[in-house]
Amino acid sequence: MGDTKRGRERQGQKKREQLREREVERTLEATEEPADAPELPDEEIEFGEKTST
Repeated sequence: MGDTKRGRERQGQKKREQLREREVERTLEATEEPADAPELPDEEIEFGEKTST
């Protein structure tokens, strides 16, 4: 099958549509709310070493 101007135009149009779709997907992913932070146990956490004076 030979190369036709119409075929090249359709191929270029498809590429532009794919680029637009990817851009929209990236934008939607970036604007989604971040997931909630995981809940931590209610235990006390100590940092460093205890020193006696």
